Amino acid sequence: MDLFQRISILGASAQYDTCGPKDFGGSTNIPGVYRASVGSGRICRLFKILQTNACLNNCRYCAFRKDRDYRRVRMSAEEMARSFILVHSRRLVEGLFLSSGLVGSADQTLAPMIDTAQILRRKYHYQGYIHLKIMPDSSEGAIKAAVKLANRVSVNIEAPNQTWLARLSPDKNLNQSFFPTLKLIKKAIDDQKCRWQKTTSLTSQFVVGADQETDQEIIGVSSRLYRQFNLSRVFYSAFRPVAKTPFSHRRLVSPVREHRLYQADFLLRFYRFTPGEIPYGKTGFLALDQDPKNAWVKQNQDCFPINVNRADYWHLLRVPGLGPRSARKIIALRNQRRIFSFSNLTGLRIQKKAQMFLSF
Repeated sequence: MDLFQRISILGASAQYDTCGPKDFGGSTNIPGVYRASVGSGRICRLFKILQTNACLNNCRYCAFRKDRDYRRVRMSAEEMARSFILVHSRRLVEGLFLSSGLVGSADQTLAPMIDTAQILRRKYHYQGYIHLKIMPDSSEGAIKAAVKLANRVSVNIEAPNQTWLARLSPDKNLNQSFFPTLKLIKKAIDDQKCRWQKTTSLTSQFVVGADQETDQEIIGVSSRLYRQFNLSRVFYSAFRPVAKTPFSHRRLVSPVREHRLYQADFLLRFYRFTPGEIPYGKTGFLALDQDPKNAWVKQNQDCFPINVNRADYWHLLRVPGLGPRSARKIIALRNQRRIFSFSNLTGLRIQKKAQMFLSF
């Protein structure tokens, strides 16, 4: 099989890992190149690929589980680096997302990815974006090497507790593998900061809805990951059944559920909500027909109206129609003069639905 054929397989295989910029519109017509949203409305082209799709694990939902009949291919570090530089030099991509199936030990799996990054940095003098997937149980030395080379690293949690993870991925263990690895990654990143080097970000990913885990469980663990390990992002990947896997008969999870989890995640990260404030139904799931912030407002009508001249930034964020940018605009305006009515805010492009929740 030639290099282009292997890239075609490994690039298509990478679609199952969303622990990076959010895929936007799927792949391009170039193998391994995806359009991805990187925030603030900017869409970049990412070379998103697996070093190999071979794997020793038997995750029941995964397209690359050990027992599934699937063509296994790999690329050497030199081949991967050369392929990336080729498409980068032609301005077809802006960054690299490199993941892998588990082959041998965690360090044996991570080694060719680290080698790829080293070749790019040292041989080709590439200074752009690199995201490396770290395997649970990787050694401290391998993690330090990955953190030194990458702009972002990630390790997937997949499920909110060991009970659910054992049903999805019987070969994996959160307490024995995932959390110890996460601690080593955090230590490596903290050491990096102390040396005044570049800061590498850390992310993780849940597989949402492959089993019966609740949104409340997922958001609770996400909050812990943000607090204890300083993750920059948690990603939520709606389950998609894959043929010839034990979970092939299970239902496709609605993308609306995934979207609601991202909205709840934003409340945690940018609005200073606690996990206990996120509104769930009696069964522990977010409502699909309204966003979590509006659901919270309906349950807390006694908190309104909020005085626009006295409320601090965090209280303003609780108002429907106000986000971080709007709240900052209001505070900047009232530092100049008193706000007497909603008409004073019209120049700030504040959503009209906020009016009924504000007093002056």
